[in-house]
Amino acid sequence: MRHATDSDNVWASPVRSLRNGKVYGEFFDEPTAKKLSQGTASQPQTRILPTIAPSSFSLGPLANRPPQYQNQYLLVNHDGWLRLAAVSRRVLALPPELLAEIFYFCLPFHDERPHIPDPNDAPLVLCAVCRQWRNVALATPWLWSSICFDLSTLGTTYAMDSDEWWGECWWELYWDWEWADSWDLYIDLCCSWLSRARNTPLSISFDDDYVYYEDHALLLELVCDLSHQWRDINFPEDLPRLSLPVDGKYPFLEKLRMPWLPSEHPILSFRDAPRLHDVCIPNYTTNIQLPWHQLTKFHADRIDIEPCLELFCYASNLVDAHLDIPTYHPSTRPNYDTIFTLPQLEILNLRGTDDDDDGFFISAGMMLMSLLKCLKTPALKTFTLGPHYDQGSIDTSLRDISSFLSFISRSALQLHTLTLCYIPTTADTIIECLKAMPSVVHLELRISDDIYNGNPVIAQFTGYRDFLPELQRLQIAFPKTTTVDVSLVIGLLVWRCMTVGVTPLQSCRFAVYNDHATQLPSSLKPIKTHPVFLELAASGMELSLACI
Repeated sequence: MRHATDSDNVWASPVRSLRNGKVYGEFFDEPTAKKLSQGTASQPQTRILPTIAPSSFSLGPLANRPPQYQNQYLLVNHDGWLRLAAVSRRVLALPPELLAEIFYFCLPFHDERPHIPDPNDAPLVLCAVCRQWRNVALATPWLWSSICFDLSTLGTTYAMDSDEWWGECWWELYWDWEWADSWDLYIDLCCSWLSRARNTPLSISFDDDYVYYEDHALLLELVCDLSHQWRDINFPEDLPRLSLPVDGKYPFLEKLRMPWLPSEHPILSFRDAPRLHDVCIPNYTTNIQLPWHQLTKFHADRIDIEPCLELFCYASNLVDAHLDIPTYHPSTRPNYDTIFTLPQLEILNLRGTDDDDDGFFISAGMMLMSLLKCLKTPALKTFTLGPHYDQGSIDTSLRDISSFLSFISRSALQLHTLTLCYIPTTADTIIECLKAMPSVVHLELRISDDIYNGNPVIAQFTGYRDFLPELQRLQIAFPKTTTVDVSLVIGLLVWRCMTVGVTPLQSCRFAVYNDHATQLPSSLKPIKTHPVFLELAASGMELSLACI
């Protein structure tokens, strides 16, 4: 629930508003506001202003207010003066069903994540207004269908029975927990919260800083027992085991975030989840069985090549895929002869990381190129390719980009956003890749240590109208060891931002990998003081040169 402003208070508490001259200026001209604040205005004929009628609702249910305020109705005179007039209490009553619908719009929809129980926010704060509101709130299941377990808030609390959480004075509780004294109370709160949801589909999450302890088993057991009601479940990564049925049924499940599961963990099947479409698994293993054909979004920070190929084969409805391919230790090489078409895929983030292992392996870079060789994505708009970090000369498998170029040609891509990360290749190869994608509007380049001279890449952005003609946002990051000529950077800015007939850049960011140092290399400092750079920065363009 958002914090009230002064303007909100005018509608929520008309009595206080009439006594507070400061707020009149927000709604009336200065002379009228002054009269109202001094109480010197006369009382001409009055009329009810329909737009202020909701204030009667705010006054009605407040059973803890003096009776004279409960039976007041806000009236507005013809010349804009305000006054309170009596009205029948029956006019102020609202059916519980309508009140419950209004409560729905009080829930804290700050983002898609389930919300943390907060005494200053709905639904708990609704229980603190009056007995009628509390009874309606507690009897409305979908007000309690979303919860995020925030165990980091456990501190100190008064001794209190769990039933008192739902009593008239629970909000007087000092919300500062102490782990040892409050854990049982917190479990009771969570149990009561979820029991209020009854059979409503549940959205359950754990705080990002959650750390598992053995005495949390009861909380996890409670969550797993409600698996048939899950709609959105977000488990933390640090879990030893999940006590879920092997062939569970999940009729409401739409979004799933699973922890890393050890190889000896029993198989978990989510194939009987007819609504499941959004899955995020930090470390995917075949212990987790998914309905690939239903998925529209799949994120895996680590996924081996075999399940990745299975995903391409069966996930025909996939729209968003983030895949991190690790080093592969094969007994036999996978078959890449088949072309897999993903007709609806719009976002593809294909990354790779080589493990520190002296054994026989196929590098992550080779895996990336091999996957592109068997992939067709005609609807792709956003594409990220490359290792997670700069592997320098260790991985030479990305020097041959024929698979990449054939992927671009086969898919007939009209890319909007392209990110190429630390590709260990030559400047000419980078340029060749970019020439194949003239539709790119947003480009991010993270240049590898392999490219000692960055000038050919920078120079390509100047003087060629057919090179990335639609480009509007450019971000280039290069190592401090890479040679970059100041005049070429300035020439890029002049051509791309000041030349008639060339699509102007809206944003241009240069970054230098300088081991987290804050000072730019001395050779690049003149860029920031150049008149062209200063003029573009003063014009409001997003322009920066910094170390990272």
